[in-house]
Amino acid sequence: VFAVEDTRSFKELLNHLGISLEGKNIFAFHDQSESSQLDYMIEKNKGSTLYVASEAGSAIVSDPAYPLIKAALAAGYELDTYSGISSVIVALELAGLPPIPFSFDGFLPRENGKKKEIFLNLSYGTHFFFEAPTRIEETLALLAEVHPEMEVSVMRELTKKFQTVHRFKAAQWKEQQINPKGEFVLGVYQPVAFKGSLNKQQELAREVLTSGGSPKSVAKLLAEILEKNTKDIYAELEQKKGRL
Repeated sequence: VFAVEDTRSFKELLNHLGISLEGKNIFAFHDQSESSQLDYMIEKNKGSTLYVASEAGSAIVSDPAYPLIKAALAAGYELDTYSGISSVIVALELAGLPPIPFSFDGFLPRENGKKKEIFLNLSYGTHFFFEAPTRIEETLALLAEVHPEMEVSVMRELTKKFQTVHRFKAAQWKEQQINPKGEFVLGVYQPVAFKGSLNKQQELAREVLTSGGSPKSVAKLLAEILEKNTKDIYAELEQKKGRL
């Protein structure tokens, strides 16, 4: 029994390898699969060997295999793996960034605000993200704004025919000839661990400066530093201003 992302291409692979389709039960399993389909696969095929085959890379990393694996373990299946190529490990090998510690942080959010927050709060070490080709340039521009000196590696179509790797400082992203097509892995190296509160204070301090020191922006900054309510701090500032 085989759970695969694309039944057509999987059958083409078997034919290419000279493996007969006879006696093989092949299901489509991907991001859009319903949870009821997952339960059906587990219950219907008890006693059989159930294979999860990925289109490219590792099924547990880039494809939605985890819910199936979790359900299979709960149903008493034994778990084994035939390790193959994973874009995350290939990225670690090609990025030219320090390999230890490293983390895979999945797909970056679409919203720039959330993306910026992630970049501001990176822990020490090398981080790898998946990014869409339509957003890679926008993401690099945001990263250059937040961490212009950060070491960056942009890797495109890893393990495939048109694999390319660009290594540079974040501020130099416009100098790179990056083709915004295909699948991207973004690697960044954070040499120092920052605490989120410190970064927030820095952002609020910048807001104070750019706003000319408005009471509201000052109140936000003081509230973050003193760990108090912003409204209470603002009220105190207004009260003191009235006494002057």
